[in-house]
Amino acid sequence: MVMKKFLLTSLMIVFSVLAIHAQSHGVMKFAGPSTFGVSAMDAWQDNESDTILFLMNSVSDADITIPAMFYKAMQLTIPSFTIHGATFSMDYTTRNATFVEQTFQETAIVDGEEKQITGISFSAFYNHAEKAFELQMVFSYGKMPFPVTYSIKAAYVSPEMGIVDVRSQKENVRGNYNLSGLSLPLGGVGRNSSQILIRGGKKMLMR
Repeated sequence: MVMKKFLLTSLMIVFSVLAIHAQSHGVMKFAGPSTFGVSAMDAWQDNESDTILFLMNSVSDADITIPAMFYKAMQLTIPSFTIHGATFSMDYTTRNATFVEQTFQETAIVDGEEKQITGISFSAFYNHAEKAFELQMVFSYGKMPFPVTYSIKAAYVSPEMGIVDVRSQKENVRGNYNLSGLSLPLGGVGRNSSQILIRGGKKMLMR
């Protein structure tokens, strides 16, 4: 009985901490290559980089904003929209989040007209250690005759350093790098110049 109470208390503390973290973390950006198109027509379009927004509301749901898509095959722009309250399960040890397959219903206003966006299938996975987010979904838009399939594999975009590459961070932690990720001499940046750079994973001003 005592052990059960201890475990229950421990779990409540863990989830409380995660909930506070979720509320204070704010919107996270992820960027990476995406693919979308109409499966029924076997018409696909690759994008070099899309940016999605991830807002964790609690330890069980999040809002995910999908970027606008310009579908060249139909000369059609599908506007950006937000999937509200997408549910997930979190591993409190790894802090990974798994969005099992689910549906959604959203709307978008285009030229004063309301467009229905119906998510037929949506699933995603957030890897906390790698700061990576993968998403796959199938949805219908407005009066389009066929549903659209969209997928993206994205990396976390740090406000200070841009897209984070965890492997290069580990390998280069002892070097000097500017905010664009370019390597700099260990001795500094020059007598008559100053520059913000990253050294040992920390941002500092060098003169």
